[in-house]
Amino acid sequence: MVKRTVTGIVMGGALFLILWLTSFSQTVFDIAVLVFCILATYEMYSATKRAKTKIKDKNGYNISIISLIIAVVIIYPMTYFYGYTGILLTIVLAIFIAFIEFVFDDKKMFEDFTTNVLIIFYPIAILGLVFALGKFYGIIPCVLAIGISTFSDATAYFVGASIGKKKIFPKISPKKTYAGCIGGLFGGAIGGVLVYLIFEMWHFPSNIMFTFGSLVNGNVGQTILIYAVIGFVIAIFSEIGDLAASRIKREVGIKDYGWILGSHGGAMDRIDSIMFTIICVTFIMFVINIIG
Repeated sequence: MVKRTVTGIVMGGALFLILWLTSFSQTVFDIAVLVFCILATYEMYSATKRAKTKIKDKNGYNISIISLIIAVVIIYPMTYFYGYTGILLTIVLAIFIAFIEFVFDDKKMFEDFTTNVLIIFYPIAILGLVFALGKFYGIIPCVLAIGISTFSDATAYFVGASIGKKKIFPKISPKKTYAGCIGGLFGGAIGGVLVYLIFEMWHFPSNIMFTFGSLVNGNVGQTILIYAVIGFVIAIFSEIGDLAASRIKREVGIKDYGWILGSHGGAMDRIDSIMFTIICVTFIMFVINIIG
């Protein structure tokens, strides 16, 4: 636990340094996300290549590496220039390439193609949403997706390790407990309020284009409530994302996606729950735009 905590503190410090540097250029944050996208894609590709499949006489999935490389290479510039449309075009092109390979390579099975599509979406396309959030709204929505997931995960871990006994989904994630999950939800609400205090009230230097306080004309009480509620909701998606990653790891027969982050595993192990919170935050911003 001590080693995990120290690693988490170092990663948190690195994140705040990157966020401070975004006050000079959003590109700094985008490059950091792109690095994680490359690492996470490689880890997913490696995990599925060595997976023990349920198909007779078949080990690992035959993934189109070309489709993944093209998607990773173009996802940032496509999003930068064309926004959400660029993400969609990237997905279509990558899936089309994977499908063409499936059609003309009789060694590829349909399960190979569907697994290929999964990696195009998870993590590549989802992380592309971060580029779009930063482009249109600045750093606060991105921080909500990352920070609340991290804070919720840490709270769930410590609460579960301290008082958690009854398992909630033992077949998917044996260590998850009811106490940990509940603690994680309230940890998400606290994390939301911390984001408000650090970036909106105390004005931590970052690329801030949009604030949720602007929705209620800066009313402190209402703004805190908004951040707390959003944090609670995002934490739900964070925990689902964590379970989804555990389900995939059990399916392919691995404990961690990688080792680059030490006791925290690989890049995918760090962002698995964050990817679901990114989807949640994107939907929240979409609703705000509709409401006006």
